Amino acid sequence: MVRISIVTPSYNQGDYLEETIDSVLSQGIPGLEYIIMDGGSTDHSVEIIRKYEKHLAYWQSQPDGGQTQAILEGFRRSTGQVLAWINSDDLYEPGTLAKVKREFEADSKLQLLYGDYSLLYRGGRKVAKPKISFDFNISLHAFLMIPQPASFWSRDLYEAVGGVNPKFQYAFDYDLFLRFGKHLDDRPEAIRHVHDYFAQFRVHEDSKSVSLQERFMPEYEAILAQFGVPPRGVMREIRKNVELIRALLRYYQERGFIPIRKEAGKA
Repeated sequence: MVRISIVTPSYNQGDYLEETIDSVLSQGIPGLEYIIMDGGSTDHSVEIIRKYEKHLAYWQSQPDGGQTQAILEGFRRSTGQVLAWINSDDLYEPGTLAKVKREFEADSKLQLLYGDYSLLYRGGRKVAKPKISFDFNISLHAFLMIPQPASFWSRDLYEAVGGVNPKFQYAFDYDLFLRFGKHLDDRPEAIRHVHDYFAQFRVHEDSKSVSLQERFMPEYEAILAQFGVPPRGVMREIRKNVELIRALLRYYQERGFIPIRKEAGKA
């Protein structure tokens, strides 16, 4: 039986944390291991965590050096064969973990699994974000098609690439997924995308991806440099456009449509 370990890093997210916790614990799968790593919140987060502590494998609330360190320590304490993290403002769709469990139990070669996700705006409005199957060059040069909240991977894969890189505090998921993809480059069957909605990514003004967007860019550049991508210039833009065209063709082949970019916050 495959055991799934979920880690939630959190800091002062009390307005969203309980909904996240409920989305994990309500999955109802056997052997679920849930760990919450709170960075010493000063809001009502600890009060919320204590309500659920009997259902948690481990939790702490103390200064932890940031989100990356919290995730690293959470995974270090985990015991599952399948790993994932869900941030304290995001949600799993009902039934997600049971589907993930079935996929990994049915295929011993599977190392990385991801589904589709939705953007969740204030008031409960959701915008669907369907994805496509993984391609390393599209991910490296154009955009990452793996949505972090809707992704799950084997412990073997995580340990093989060295885990989350603590030198990155903002784009560490991009770095991790590129290293996953590179490691599995000769085993495309080990990466699977399913056309099913696994998670909701909450869009709000306090999230790092909204309020601290400018801090992501230096890390993106450092990550690209690790994989030999040249600095910004004409050749880089040409390669990016080539990979975007490949991505659009893949969307049409796999989903039957070409996605239209939508302005943030608008349906």
